[in-house]
Amino acid sequence: MNPKDPEYESRIRSQIAQYANPEGLIKLGPIYHYWINKHIRPRVSEVFGVSDALLFYAQYTAEALRQPGARRRIVSLAAGDCLHEITLIKKLLDMGETDFVVEAVELSPLRFERARASASAEGVAQYLLLTEGDLNTWVPVGKYSAVLAKDALHHVVALEHLFDAIQGALEEDGVFLTTDMIGRNGHMRWPEALEIIQGIWKFIPDHYKTNHQLKRVEKEYDNWDCSKTGFEGIRAQDILPLLVARFTFRGFLGFGNLPDIFIERGFGHNLNVSDPHDTGFIDFLEQLNSLLIDLDYLKPTMIYGVMTRRKENAPPPRCHRHWTPEFCVRGADHDAKAWLR
Repeated sequence: MNPKDPEYESRIRSQIAQYANPEGLIKLGPIYHYWINKHIRPRVSEVFGVSDALLFYAQYTAEALRQPGARRRIVSLAAGDCLHEITLIKKLLDMGETDFVVEAVELSPLRFERARASASAEGVAQYLLLTEGDLNTWVPVGKYSAVLAKDALHHVVALEHLFDAIQGALEEDGVFLTTDMIGRNGHMRWPEALEIIQGIWKFIPDHYKTNHQLKRVEKEYDNWDCSKTGFEGIRAQDILPLLVARFTFRGFLGFGNLPDIFIERGFGHNLNVSDPHDTGFIDFLEQLNSLLIDLDYLKPTMIYGVMTRRKENAPPPRCHRHWTPEFCVRGADHDAKAWLR
């Protein structure tokens, strides 16, 4: 998709409109946090030595800032209203880092005023630099100690361009940090996962089947393509293979797949964390999911990753189980049915 094409411009307008009023977006519900806290946080701690995404970003960013010769410049891609960036700045200050700047790159100028107001209210405006930019054409100015992409990469069409730009922008000892979604494009289910989800749909109660995003009850599960209008999941399935090819991982965590449908914004609000049937259902899905990933039948749909520029003979990354970045790539020739034969 060419950035000069009319379709691309239409998607840009749709994307900006979608996030023009972030308060109006459906938030993740309590069942999502139940799943994260019980099943995923222990793995984050195992691999990265921290308990959540904020500490993940803060720990590795602070480490990069302390490297000899570091320029102490950080860039955060697709920063939106900069709520994450402001929280990160405050955490870095708490950790004793005072000489740094965070450049926040954002497509929508509508979100800059909210970012400025929030940074000023929190007393950290001097640490935040706002830059309007499209990640599909982004050209970095200078080098960075850390490049951050929090839930940003699955909105990018020109991933090859962006990853090459990041590779060139990193200092020798700089880090590239991301948490993102890497499943099928448009956040659809791959055939091997879809078959299981459709089977589950036959026995779950009807009150699990209300899609709060699309405002409809789905008697049969609709494998909806979220990339039809804007850029949601536009090339999600290409993210991990391209990262593996272009960067060296220091730490990696892959997770998610079968539970995704039932813990995210669409259907997640149907489940009650106070109901042991609902939490037990999520526990069951996670146990089944982990088993099938172990057996190479399913692949993770989400990642935490800390990377550096491509380095030969680097030590293997810290991972959960045998779930290395390479193992978690779903190849184009993946045939889950062959696993059954």
